[in-house]
Amino acid sequence: MATNPFFTQGTRNEQLLYEDIVLEALKIYGQDVYYLPRTLINENKILAEDIPSQFGSAHKIEMYIENTEGFDGEGDLFTKFGVEIRDAATFIVSRRRWTSAVGRHDNLSNVRPFEGDLIYLPLTNKLFEIMHVEHEQPFYQLKDLPVFKLRCELFAYNDEDLDTGITDIDNIERDYAYRYSLTLDSASQGFEQGDIVTQTLASGVTMSGEVAAF
Repeated sequence: MATNPFFTQGTRNEQLLYEDIVLEALKIYGQDVYYLPRTLINENKILAEDIPSQFGSAHKIEMYIENTEGFDGEGDLFTKFGVEIRDAATFIVSRRRWTSAVGRHDNLSNVRPFEGDLIYLPLTNKLFEIMHVEHEQPFYQLKDLPVFKLRCELFAYNDEDLDTGITDIDNIERDYAYRYSLTLDSASQGFEQGDIVTQTLASGVTMSGEVAAF
């Protein structure tokens, strides 16, 4: 026997009302964060990873931090190689807000946040990497799924390209990126001291420098 047609588990108007309430709660209790979509530069088709990733934009959006007593994860680990910080956090974001603030700008072909994207939390000045996107919690209340749960871990910078236009975020690349020092022998290369030389390394990095004789 079918369910009673006079009692529905959620009409469209009820779903919109529920979504509006969730969105209002996120705006009241949430934090302003920056969402950084990842751009794949040279994807490894075998391992399905992309080491030289680029993050060219940052979108301000409100998210609720589900952790109430501190970050999850293994915390601070003291090893013989130094201190490792393994913080983790769960961010909740409205589907509607993510689509309007992020999806329609950068990820035109995407309908949800993706693993590998970053979240910058100004509250702690930390970058978090999305490890998993949970899209079925809460489970179909009123037959609707109004939010994403983004399970994240503290991001370990690995020479990615950060050009978001947000100074605090772009400074991470400036502070932690590798710096190359190029010195040429002017006698053997035919250059004179003071010449400006441009050199492309095997890694694809192009650098310019002044020739110094030695």
